[in-house]
Amino acid sequence: MTKFLSSICGPLAVATLAVGVVYADTFEFLTYTVPSGWVKQSSTNYRRTNGIGAISFIASYATNASPTDEFSRMWRTRVEPTISVAAPRPQLERDGEYVAAVGVNQIQAKDAVMTVSLVTFVGRGRAIGVLVISSGDNVLGEVTAFLDSIKITPGSALPASAGPSSNGEVAVDFDVPPGYVQQRESGNVLLNPRAASNDTPCVYGLTPPRPSAGDLEKDARAAISGLFPEWRTRINSSYAAMRGIAGDGWPYFWYQTDVERQAAGGFENANVMATAFPGGEGQVNILWGIGNNARCRLDDINFLRIFHSLRPRGPASNAGAFAAQLPGTWRLTESSGLAQYVFKSGNRYEYALGTVTHFGLQSTTFSTVSDGRWGLIGSQLILTPDRAGRGVQKLRVRIFDETDSFSGRWKRVMSILDESAMTSMEVRYMRVEN
Repeated sequence: MTKFLSSICGPLAVATLAVGVVYADTFEFLTYTVPSGWVKQSSTNYRRTNGIGAISFIASYATNASPTDEFSRMWRTRVEPTISVAAPRPQLERDGEYVAAVGVNQIQAKDAVMTVSLVTFVGRGRAIGVLVISSGDNVLGEVTAFLDSIKITPGSALPASAGPSSNGEVAVDFDVPPGYVQQRESGNVLLNPRAASNDTPCVYGLTPPRPSAGDLEKDARAAISGLFPEWRTRINSSYAAMRGIAGDGWPYFWYQTDVERQAAGGFENANVMATAFPGGEGQVNILWGIGNNARCRLDDINFLRIFHSLRPRGPASNAGAFAAQLPGTWRLTESSGLAQYVFKSGNRYEYALGTVTHFGLQSTTFSTVSDGRWGLIGSQLILTPDRAGRGVQKLRVRIFDETDSFSGRWKRVMSILDESAMTSMEVRYMRVEN
């Protein structure tokens, strides 16, 4: 690129870059020169070994949107979920068939000023991005030189027809959960909280169908590194995984892990999750989430609401595959008692509840049993008790195998979501064999 980037970043820097040993590298159809003192962390990330500095490349994708719109989309999906800094108005520079949208903003973080620089290249029906987070005048000088070194290899970018889907649009219908606002940008969908709170701890998104590796687990893991290139998995971090069949019969794989990235004064942490499910012949859909690593997890009620509402347009439906998993015994055991469902042939069910209440040295035991008929419509479980006066229950049910980095073993789980309860929550029952 030209010195156009220097004209934008230059006023923020008061030191002149003294270039040491540098080396060239490539990312897709971009060629660039890495400054001395920056090391490669992955295929998409570099980190400054001394001081605060991180470079992340954003993989290309098909688009018909303007450079300004793509810049705004990248800022909202790559910056705003974790750094509260407004998107600047980008400046544009044409370079042959491509237009670069460039924007820089700063934020005070503890005792340091953090600079966020984003460059979005749009041309030949594709968009690709470079995100840099840095702190310190000397580091900013290195960043400016790095951005000025970026060059586009003529004719090497894939045409729009090679993008993740035929029209670059999300191919999934869904319901927006309460407290969230939907945004559609360049084919992607963002679900942002109306106001950040404990009830809305995550930002969610859906991507257009993309080529699948033929393995949903690989697709989910790859989506995390591809969608969040500026983050890296924390050393010795934990993970959780889930695989199953949705109520409409399509398979899915969910993967979650803790990530971190360099920030002023140290590191900032987050939790990311990705759910991969079929998007048509040879393609996969991705539902992702990112947020506070203590609260943005699988049991977030908003994830469950989104998941149960997903209606992919591509994969064939086989609802019978889901219904076949329900018959059997499912039990929840707690220190205060036990709850158990038994789903029988002939669409009959039995529900048993037993509790123990302790008062000093005395204890009181309570138990009840009810039965009736069960039915399924997608993931909606309908329970009709035999006893008169008891109303019909309509619940959301999931059946899946889950594991984690501690046990490493898969276990079968049935979760029930009751939206009619005073406080919506997920209750998990374990499969009882024999």
